[in-house]
Amino acid sequence: MSGDVADDLVSGTTAWPLRLGALLTALVISLVGCGSDDSPESSGATEKTSSPSSSEFVSERHSYRFDLPSGWRVNEFDGTWTDFAQFRPGGEVPGEDVVSSPGSSGFLVSNSMAIPQGMSPESWLAELDRLASSGPTKTCRTSTSTGFVAGERALITQHRCADMVYIGRSVTHADRGYYFTMGFLPGDTTTRTTLEGVVASVGFADE
Repeated sequence: MSGDVADDLVSGTTAWPLRLGALLTALVISLVGCGSDDSPESSGATEKTSSPSSSEFVSERHSYRFDLPSGWRVNEFDGTWTDFAQFRPGGEVPGEDVVSSPGSSGFLVSNSMAIPQGMSPESWLAELDRLASSGPTKTCRTSTSTGFVAGERALITQHRCADMVYIGRSVTHADRGYYFTMGFLPGDTTTRTTLEGVVASVGFADE
């Protein structure tokens, strides 16, 4: 789902759900155009911080794993994403994991849900793409493409906004649907490369 950036991001995946409600707690920053009306206190979170060297983060609830760079942390927010009605661009979605660093405004948000009975993986991807395609604001430039995450075909969407770049990947695996969405400041190639590395390291529990 990304444009000219997709080719060099294919190692990862996801759709682009962005939520500042969780990010305000996880990052302690304000991202313009990606805010949520939910108060940070409404979401409980468990924080896991990487060791001095990079370490592996494993999520039992989402059945995925990825490398956590040195100095970066993961906040695991409460709840379970069970229905598309819970999803809205820029809003808080239950059950998200948020990767962030105190010294950076960049982030990665990931989540998953069981694909509803009777819905095909292709239909799930199409519905999430429909919901997420509006972007954080109507002034952002949007482009889409395809790539891969952990060997699975992914839809990639890129939103280039004046103050932030968002790249989201959505993918399905073993009857679950996933999104992995990164955000970074325009021109911040260091953070972008770091987050691309995290997405490239994604693996699923049954692999």
